[in-house]
Amino acid sequence: MSSPAAALGVRWRRLEADGADRFAGAGIYYACTRVEADLFDAQDVAVVGGGNSAGQAVMFLAECCPSRTVHLLVRRTLGPGMSEYLVERIRAAASVVIHEQTEIEALHGDSHLEAIRLRNNLTGAATQLPCAAVFVFIGADPAAEWLPAEIARDGKGFLLTGTDVIASGLWPRLDREPCPLETSVPGVLAAGDIRAGSVKRVGFAVGDGSLAVTCAHRLASINR
Repeated sequence: MSSPAAALGVRWRRLEADGADRFAGAGIYYACTRVEADLFDAQDVAVVGGGNSAGQAVMFLAECCPSRTVHLLVRRTLGPGMSEYLVERIRAAASVVIHEQTEIEALHGDSHLEAIRLRNNLTGAATQLPCAAVFVFIGADPAAEWLPAEIARDGKGFLLTGTDVIASGLWPRLDREPCPLETSVPGVLAAGDIRAGSVKRVGFAVGDGSLAVTCAHRLASINR
């Protein structure tokens, strides 16, 4: 008997600001690869977010083109959600400007993004910032709402597996422990971004894919 594996991924949270939908793909991006970086070579850009993904995007954009300014927009303060090493690199980068307690209120331009209006969350002051692109990294939500409630989740809706299922007290079998990728429903696996504890990286998902094969073989031998 085969073991189904849920590799459903996540939905990246969208920027909620006036004009954000209009500039999707024309100045608003939810990934930061060499392709996007080269599209705006020598043009000032902004990154939204306070986690490691945002920090890595900031440094990537700054190092790709040192002559441009990269604006980092953080809703609260820089540091709590990002590794200390990355925070230090960002603060030391000459071409990076950090805007704490700041959110995007609106986006402006004709056929492509030209400027963003910022709002300071403490003072309420608004400023206009010329900007060719905004890279958004404000988290992700699991694409698991259609799965049955019997599959245990963490507080954010990601699927519990392996030792996390045991810790939750929701593992129903006494004759064996779950495989590392097994959910609270015996025989059902979860892999990649949908799994609680995932770091949302390609390498992590690839590793989970390989581990899922191992788990499936182990479960098949148990069920013979």
